[in-house]
Order: sequence, then C-alpha cells, then structure tokens
Amino acid sequence: MPISLPYHKLKMNRNLKTDSIILRTRRIAELHKGLSCISRSLGLINVIAYGAGKGKSKLSGMVDPFSLLSMYLYYDPVKDSYKVNDIEQKIIFPNIRSDLGKFYIASFWAEIILKSYSGGGESESIYPLLADSLEILNDADKSGQNLVLLQFLWRYLRISGFQPDISLCGNCGSPLSYNENIWFDERDNHIICSSCRASGSIIPFSSGGRKYLEHTSLLNLDKSMRIGLDSNSIDVLKRVMFAMIQNIVEYPLNTLKKGLLNHN
Repeated sequence: MPISLPYHKLKMNRNLKTDSIILRTRRIAELHKGLSCISRSLGLINVIAYGAGKGKSKLSGMVDPFSLLSMYLYYDPVKDSYKVNDIEQKIIFPNIRSDLGKFYIASFWAEIILKSYSGGGESESIYPLLADSLEILNDADKSGQNLVLLQFLWRYLRISGFQPDISLCGNCGSPLSYNENIWFDERDNHIICSSCRASGSIIPFSSGGRKYLEHTSLLNLDKSMRIGLDSNSIDVLKRVMFAMIQNIVEYPLNTLKKGLLNHN
C-alpha cells in the first residue's frame, strides 16, 4: 500500500539545508542521537544524528540542547524521517549551559514548543522569537532573566492565538481601568473586572504588569528589555503567564510541575 505524505513533503528536495534550534536530545542505541528541533523553514522536526553519541564524532559536541545550527539534512520520504549529513554551528549560548537558572528557563521554552506547537506558518515567527530570546537570556543578569522569560511567554501566546485582551473584561466586555483591581480567570483564559469576579480559579493581575505588557508589546524584543518592572509585578505576571501557558498545553508542563522556575 503506497505511503501517503503531505503535499509539501512529496515535493521536498531530499537534500536540504535549514537553520534549526535543538530543543531536546535523546540517545538512540549507543552511538546515535535523536534531535527534536524547531526549524525556520520546516517547523518542528525530529532528526537522527548518526554517530553523534561517539565522543570522537564531529557531531558529538555540536548537538546539545539550545544550540543554533545550520543543518544539512537528508529527507527520506519512505520513512518520513530526516538524518543529519553535516552541521555548521552558529551559536552555542555557553552561559545558558553553565547557569542553572538560565538552563531551566530555556528548558521551559523548549517544553512549551514541543507540547503546543501546531505547525503551519508559526515556525516563521516562533523560530526568530526563540533565537532572539536565547541570545538575550545568555547575556542577561538576574532581573533580565525574568523579563525575557515574560516577554517570550507573552509573545508566544500572541503567535499561538491565545493571548488574552488586557484592555477589556473578557466576561462583560467593559473597558478595564488602571484604577480598579482586575483578575485573570484560569477557567476561561481571560482578564475580568472586579464586577465579574467570582469564586474559583482567579489570580490577581497587577496594574503595573498590565501597563508593562501594553507598552512593551509595541517594541521589538531587544528594546523591550530596556523597560524595567518592579519585583512584585514580575512575580504576579509570572504566575499569570504560567497559568496562561498551561491552559494551551494539553499535558502538564514538567518544568512547572517540578518547580524548576521557582527560584528565578
């Protein structure tokens, strides 16, 4: 029985080059590695790096998580699989590998993409967002780590189509004033006014955090890092963002479940 593949794969050149970021690696037998990557042109792909498990292999030191690479791939349409023919390493982000807090943040981003990515044209936006975020995270101080964490999550929500409107109450549609208390409703994934507040899964939403998101959403990622935010608003936004992200993922996020981001 013939194998049915999507049209774009039937038309795909078997030998191709693509910029990719490694999200996760796994051992295959003793000598090989499987790579889960986000590619600028192909979206989320699984790739086999034959021989990368050997210490003397050219690929062994180039296929660690969060490496930004140009990969030369061979696509097998029969097996619907990719293998690495060669790699040009572009950026390895050494500070992310050596700093536990930064590593957990990058791992959180990778887990989000792996568990919620839906394909299509999103990779054209997700790939540069992750690449830019990793570059900023690599050089960030403690405060900057939290800010780039928030910026990635907020922009990922927009790209995925799940970013809630923070100017209107998601229940009654009334404009939200900066002088009133507002809340995030976890059940419906939207912001609500005090009048619509009910018992249940709600989280306070700070006025400072709302102003920060509205202002920085208009800036590119690099410029947004120049805008500061007080520690209380950062803590509130992290709690809200984590809930928003968890709502769009079908499975529990291990990074959150294990509390790996709590110390940041």
